[in-house]
Amino acid sequence: MAEENNNVVQGVANYNAGTSPFNSLSFIVQQAIRQQVNTCIICKVVACSDGYVDVLPMVTGVSGKGEAVQPTTLYKLPYMRYHAGVAAVILDPVPGDIGLAVFASKDCSNVKAGTTEPQQPASFRGNSQANGFYIGGFLNQAPSVFVELTQGGAVNITAPGGVNINGSVTVSGDVVASGKSLVNHTHMGVHGETSPPL
Repeated sequence: MAEENNNVVQGVANYNAGTSPFNSLSFIVQQAIRQQVNTCIICKVVACSDGYVDVLPMVTGVSGKGEAVQPTTLYKLPYMRYHAGVAAVILDPVPGDIGLAVFASKDCSNVKAGTTEPQQPASFRGNSQANGFYIGGFLNQAPSVFVELTQGGAVNITAPGGVNINGSVTVSGDVVASGKSLVNHTHMGVHGETSPPL
């Protein structure tokens, strides 16, 4: 029995890829699609700064021998914020976060912050990992700081570091702090019955 030569480069064709012209052409088309058309991939943030992240894909490639081929870092992907006009929810990613990298069908590197008109593609590449965007928030650890909107109509805010509000606050209902009502509280040490707060 012949020994296996580990120095031989092994392809990814299956046993019947070359048994007919159709199978050969089908294999070529499948490989072209797999290697050149990128849609999305789960990834981990390795660095974050100034609206961009560097991410590492969390799924390896596979060699012809079935061995894992380690992925390389994708650099400077813009990341998503909930942002409309001058309003935004600021929740920037941090290293270790798991998210999704999605890839544009055309080279969109000419579209930058402040661009207001359609731009010509910077190159002819399409569905390339060089045209990626990061969408975060999958398979991450349980949060310790969060805003929860419940199906019962309540909004629960958990913030161990405190809540800071810059601006005026208008409340249409009652406010209860440590069991004391802002609207219906009374005062001790007052002769006679107190009126509701004015």
